Amino acid sequence: MNSNYTLITAACNEEKFIEQTIKSVIAQTRLPLKWIIVSNGSTDRTEDIVEKYSDKYHWIELVKKPGDVERNFSAKVFALTQAYERLKHLEFSFNCKSAA
Repeated sequence: MNSNYTLITAACNEEKFIEQTIKSVIAQTRLPLKWIIVSNGSTDRTEDIVEKYSDKYHWIELVKKPGDVERNFSAKVFALTQAYERLKHLEFSFNCKSAA
């Protein structure tokens, strides 16, 4: 069952945690309309793990950012802003930012 909310996650080298985060969301009773996971220049297996789930769940989308991004607050804000731009066309009641 889909709900009228969206999720955004900025992830940089979250290989240890991203799969458990995804499994937790998938296990929820009310699934998001869309979930944008932005890889903020990950150099580990973060993107591979997200792609495994985005291939299976149409409402999960991976956005890849270049690897030259510093890991800091402004990079995270930029990633979240890019993700929100991908959601603007959808009708949803609220958006949540999740941590990986």
